[in-house]
Amino acid sequence: MIIKIDFDYDADYMYCPNNVDIEQLISEFDKWIYNPEVAHPFWTDESRIAVCYRGEAIAYWLNHYILTDSTEKAEVLEKMVKEDKNFDYAIVL
Repeated sequence: MIIKIDFDYDADYMYCPNNVDIEQLISEFDKWIYNPEVAHPFWTDESRIAVCYRGEAIAYWLNHYILTDSTEKAEVLEKMVKEDKNFDYAIVL
């Protein structure tokens, strides 16, 4: 499925396998991305106070924590798109 990740002024479009329940997982992603005990590449500083991310962070998290045993992986298809394109599900961040 194609997921539109809406960042107010633009959006990233990501492919995600159909068997993933994005609505259920998005709150888990929020807990993961802001958890200072998790060493991920989206922290802005060494003290892990703030994060900076786009669609790549969601794809990274899905591939490394949710889709570990899946042959299909999530991937960002387009970044910073200003016009609407076809999508199956939208996430507003």
